Amino acid sequence: MAIKHVENMEDIAFYGVMSTPALVLDDKVLSYGKVLSKEEIIELLKANL
Repeated sequence: MAIKHVENMEDIAFYGVMSTPALVLDDKVLSYGKVLSKEEIIELLKANL
């Protein structure tokens, strides 16, 4: 699994994300507009792998 920090607004808009930060996995937006804890990120990733 690779993690990327994306800052290009065109790339962000591609996913329909209007507020950051966002977490996207395999082109699916898992979260946006909220700073997640490490535990929240792990749970979202586990649930979507």
